[in-house]
Amino acid sequence: MWITLLSLASLLLLYCWYFFCYAPYRVLKRLGITHPPVRPFMGNALQVLKLGYNDLLTKWINENGKVFGYYIGAKVHIVVADLDILKVITVKESDKFIDTDKEPDVMNQVRKNIKLGSGLVFEKDEEWKRVRRIVSPTFSIKKLKQMMPLVERNCDILNTVFDGISNTGQSVNIHKIFGQFSLQTMLAVAFGSEVNLLKGEGSLLTDAAAGFFGSLSDSFFTWENIFSSHFPILMKYASVMVAKYVPLASHMKNINDASMEILKSRREQVESGSEKLKDFIQLLMDARADESSDEESSNKENMLNDLQIAGVCFDFMVGGYETTANALACTSYLLSLNPDEQERLCEAIDNYYQENEDASLYDASQNIPYLDWVIQEALCMHPAASYRPRLCNETCTINGVTFLKGAKVMIPIQYLHYSPEHWEEPDAFKPSRFSPEGKEGRNPLSHIPFGWGPRSCIGMRFALMEAKACLVSILRKYRFERSPDTQIPLMKKQGLTQSPKDGIFLRIIKA
Repeated sequence: MWITLLSLASLLLLYCWYFFCYAPYRVLKRLGITHPPVRPFMGNALQVLKLGYNDLLTKWINENGKVFGYYIGAKVHIVVADLDILKVITVKESDKFIDTDKEPDVMNQVRKNIKLGSGLVFEKDEEWKRVRRIVSPTFSIKKLKQMMPLVERNCDILNTVFDGISNTGQSVNIHKIFGQFSLQTMLAVAFGSEVNLLKGEGSLLTDAAAGFFGSLSDSFFTWENIFSSHFPILMKYASVMVAKYVPLASHMKNINDASMEILKSRREQVESGSEKLKDFIQLLMDARADESSDEESSNKENMLNDLQIAGVCFDFMVGGYETTANALACTSYLLSLNPDEQERLCEAIDNYYQENEDASLYDASQNIPYLDWVIQEALCMHPAASYRPRLCNETCTINGVTFLKGAKVMIPIQYLHYSPEHWEEPDAFKPSRFSPEGKEGRNPLSHIPFGWGPRSCIGMRFALMEAKACLVSILRKYRFERSPDTQIPLMKKQGLTQSPKDGIFLRIIKA
């Protein structure tokens, strides 16, 4: 009997070793793709958790070449830094490489529990195309101009805050202030919220939004990938229980409840004859109404339901809050370290207004070429994301590299932005790189802070409009100046986005 039990135990151990420690890690070798050494069960996850993707991807590319693989748990990841292959992935074969990996089981279950629509980020295949087709016109130049008054109002509030700061002569965490500005603007634009975070006000919605970002980290997604790759069924059942208790659930519920309440209120306002607000949620409601008719059932292809509108607004806020705050803070940081470039930008702004005295903030932000060069250079040196994932949904071969269905393709943005192959002095702040002459002959895929191709960031225009308008408004009156507590070089941390680890401390001085 004991011999039988020992035999069964040995067979069980052999089974576990084969399916958890051996078989999963033969995939890349069979495909002929190099990879760093792996550890059973974890794959290369410990290295990711220890070093973070930013430094690790650069290290691995230097060691393994422009195309290589690694494992998170048993999940296959393929890093592509070859621009010719990336062009095929992001443009020609973009339908085979959808925008993101599957939503983590816990977040997916939270969405189901609170009835929050999947929005755009986690929609798949034909439904993604349909939703994107309806949402895209919301980011047209005409629609952006309609949202601009909300941005201008918050720029004015920010200027009053800077006025008080400049009088003290002390340095402040500019990243925190821009975070308040960005979240305040996103809530105003997406939900019509008028809470003044810059003046210390708050609400259930702002607390929920801030709490959502604080509850996620890169390690959260890494651990989720490890266990879901080995125990997919168990993770689905576990997520049902965990989703009820994680802080993430209450934050997402409060945001969703606020969205549904706003939708209900807006319809009541329209019925009473009140004037419509020109914000994102109203534009989505109008887009739905514009395409509907008396025969509603025959026009579902041109409609978003309330759950989807709330989901898209949620995505818009998540995608635009930290990214814009980071872009503004890092641009200010670079200007403070390069005062000659800052003065050149301020001179360009002053010259524009001398020639166009009554120009709107929108027109000024869109018609100062050097402003665009500065922001693009800042996004090159400090991209919001150090990498961008794509999920392969159909096995295919590109330039001799086979991508299996289900594999995650990693686009190493930070590496591309600093590659000496594409950039001279990549560590230097040189906005002229983005002048027409500076861009000539350079592969556009070497600079992709918003992604590339049909699946690039849908909110890119709004993000750039907001950031440019904010900088024009500020630099007409103030300058950024480094202080003794300005961190050089700037340390980063990885969460939903790549952001300053310890904040960015600068002085604000009057021009």
